[in-house]
Amino acid sequence: MNALKIFKSYYSNAKSILFDNTNKGINKQLEELNISDFDMPSIQDNIFSDKDFSYLYFTSGSTGFPIGALKTKENIFSEIEVLSRLLKEYKIKRVIVTVPFIHLYGSLFGLFFPLMNDIDIILKEHFLPHDLLNIIDDNSLVVTTPLYIKSLNRLNESKNLSKSLFVSSTAPLLLDDAKEFNNKYSSNILQIFGSTETGGIAYKFNDESLWTPLEKVTVATNDDNELNVKSPFISNIVYENEFKQTNNQVQTFDYVEFEENKFKVIGRSSQILKIAGKRYSTIQIENILENVDGIEKAVVFVNSNDKNRLKDEILDITIESKKEFLVKDIKKILKNELSNIKFSINLKIVDKIKTSVVGKKLAIQ
Repeated sequence: MNALKIFKSYYSNAKSILFDNTNKGINKQLEELNISDFDMPSIQDNIFSDKDFSYLYFTSGSTGFPIGALKTKENIFSEIEVLSRLLKEYKIKRVIVTVPFIHLYGSLFGLFFPLMNDIDIILKEHFLPHDLLNIIDDNSLVVTTPLYIKSLNRLNESKNLSKSLFVSSTAPLLLDDAKEFNNKYSSNILQIFGSTETGGIAYKFNDESLWTPLEKVTVATNDDNELNVKSPFISNIVYENEFKQTNNQVQTFDYVEFEENKFKVIGRSSQILKIAGKRYSTIQIENILENVDGIEKAVVFVNSNDKNRLKDEILDITIESKKEFLVKDIKKILKNELSNIKFSINLKIVDKIKTSVVGKKLAIQ
């Protein structure tokens, strides 16, 4: 869906469904919903009859099956007000958008933020890193992803972008990549932590390790140290095989550690493994492997299928590589970074690991 159609929907109070049409899981759900006739009558007679929505976004399904998040204008207004205050000091004059609007992050920062602040929007079908660098001027906000940040780091040219701001989301940005970018271009990166269902949860700048909760967002943990979020940005209704009410509160599966009023994200609880009493994140392991020459991408899962196994957990590791790697090679790489630990590995080498339109690695299990 392009920007003009989203704006038309916004001003006409129509209901819009935004999704990646290449995602088979979402297409299947839409067929089951008979989406061509979808204007809320299917839920008129249940507990959601007094609720409404303007936009239905679907998650990418990178950590499981896609979930639909119904967003009201109030969800969007509330979040844009907070983001506008956060960005006020940068005096943004134009927004350059490299991410698709079918994702909440893309439409929040790339469309609704400039719309509600009377700021120009610059769009292009595909921004190459060199094109992007040439078009950035003072007081620009560049809405992008870790993939673009890494690509800009690899350019042989540089530019003083100290009067512009980059915002990154959709996936973790390595601290080293953020630091390298900041040093190379003298520009700050605002990172946003959140999800389709919750909207923005927290933010940090550059290579900071701790996340600061956004204004209006209340965060806590359950007994398993998994993050609980309550905010007006959260979809009150989500679709996960059926419509469910959230009461603007979501229990995530993100394992976090608090330091006063800020927190560190260790990883999703399903991606946390314990080895010799210490917790490791599969994302941490993926990052280690992706820094190895010859490994383009890595996807790591904790194998919990073997219920009778008494020793440390098994890691299912898939790497995208043209080179040959053996299990012993991967073990050596990880032990060099994670100390002398023992674990079993199921290794798979593929030509290509699929990614979503914003560069998220899609689940391989």
